[in-house]
Amino acid sequence: MTEEQQLDELRQAIVEVVARRDQLKRDMEAWYGQNRSRFPGALHLERIDRQLAELDTRFKRLWDARHGR
Repeated sequence: MTEEQQLDELRQAIVEVVARRDQLKRDMEAWYGQNRSRFPGALHLERIDRQLAELDTRFKRLWDARHGR
């Protein structure tokens, strides 16, 4: 697989994770609009945030390596 293909795959993975994260944040906002207890998806949101950070790091490393930084 070429570096460009790897970057494309990482871009797509980031888009998908961001969409899931955005939906979960909307769900959380709605939850707290009607509840005072902890959002039941809080741990899942934390996992998604870590996953997004990992994808971002992988993308940046590959991008920097490809562009001589």
